[in-house]
Amino acid sequence: MYPEEKKIRKATRVESVMNSALWHLGQKDLTESELLAKLRVKTDNEDWIADTLEKLRGFGYLKSDNEFAIKFAERAFSSEYGSGYILEKLKKKGLNDTLIKAMITKVKEDLNIDEQAILNERINSYYQEFSISKEKLSAALQKRGFSYAQVNEAIKQHACFEQLQTNLEIKAEKADLEKEVLKYARKGKGMTVIRQELRQRKIDITALDALVEKLISSEQIDFYSACLEQLEKKSYDLTCHKERSKAYAMLSRKGFSSEEIKFAMSEIE
Repeated sequence: MYPEEKKIRKATRVESVMNSALWHLGQKDLTESELLAKLRVKTDNEDWIADTLEKLRGFGYLKSDNEFAIKFAERAFSSEYGSGYILEKLKKKGLNDTLIKAMITKVKEDLNIDEQAILNERINSYYQEFSISKEKLSAALQKRGFSYAQVNEAIKQHACFEQLQTNLEIKAEKADLEKEVLKYARKGKGMTVIRQELRQRKIDITALDALVEKLISSEQIDFYSACLEQLEKKSYDLTCHKERSKAYAMLSRKGFSSEEIKFAMSEIE
């Protein structure tokens, strides 16, 4: 490990500042702002720092912020990254938004960069078919610096677009309809709410009515008793019209039918 990384020894002469600068630049490309920050740890002598930076520019070892941004953007686009990634990374390196955006625009114009085409090519070559959810795919592509709109357009042009499922749809395919119905029934939900919940979760309810009839016949579900149980948990005065309306509304929100609610109220009265 380079000695400076263990315990930075303060420079006692300008040559030490230059050596430190060359070592850092040998590790990786740095913006002037990044190198300046590192040199100010090495010394507080601004004249030495200024002299070092001037010589490095003269040797061609230190790129201007403009040149650094251009080279970075060129590499990023060629590696199938989008503008958002370039902007984020260069901001962390101390470059300002205006300069970064201007250099991104320059690179796109000079090299005729079409970000949508880059993204389309990436999704078509990397994903012959989809084994992940739409959310996971979208997050992965946005992480590479492409916008939500660009990602959506790229997904829609893919040959297997119709096969791409959301997390909800993937879970729905694995759901056991009978277990789901019994789960909601145990929570005191009526048929209306059960149907709504299953639809929202994209679970196939084609066989729902037949299944519920079977569960009722086998006495695994009794909506009338369930409705009464929910009503008994409350303390409504059913002799009062206002309270009775509140009770009816509460049971209706839980998904019970008018017949089930009337039955429950008649048992309480």
